[in-house]
Amino acid sequence: MTKADASATLAAGDVIATHSVDAKEHQVTMQADERGHIIGSLPTYHALIPSQVHVAAANTVHWDLFNNDAALVVRVLSILQIPNITTAVTGVVFDWLLERTTAAGTGGSVITPWLADLNDAALDSDIICRSKPSGGATGGIDLRRYSLSSEETNAATIQVAAQGGLELVPPALWPVNHGKGIVLRNGQGLRCVQENSSAAGNTGWLITFSVE
Repeated sequence: MTKADASATLAAGDVIATHSVDAKEHQVTMQADERGHIIGSLPTYHALIPSQVHVAAANTVHWDLFNNDAALVVRVLSILQIPNITTAVTGVVFDWLLERTTAAGTGGSVITPWLADLNDAALDSDIICRSKPSGGATGGIDLRRYSLSSEETNAATIQVAAQGGLELVPPALWPVNHGKGIVLRNGQGLRCVQENSSAAGNTGWLITFSVE
């Protein structure tokens, strides 16, 4: 089977491939998601936002991801918030908000996502992730509110960092659970907001998404 066939939509009973063993044909089955794509066949992009300082200003947008392409669909599969536990600070509990956006961010630093497979196509230029956008990134529907201490000696913060970060995408939306991720169509995006005013601490993120 070629990679070009990997996104074929199959009807019930369709056979993808067969192979012969001892002159007997055996059907080969491959697991597909609810969209008809063979699991693992779509390229995934990973936007790594390095550990960055918190800001002494309420409602600071730390990053946004926006889909401005008329044809492509972005599916956010994972958002890991990774507290910095190597920088000594007198930490405080921060309130965070994950929400949809209705406009692309402006300013800040553009993040170039890395590819798990370097033979996959580069990310379309109309899909942009920014660190600390200075404008745009207009808030829409609230998806999740949560709190996390920036104190590097806090036991819960250490546990979150040790397990690779706090997962912000609900388990019910994970592909392994037959979920479709957080879907961003044309003119839709996400942002993460630091709601309280404090510069105590640092946080990074790793955002994983597919494009089709």
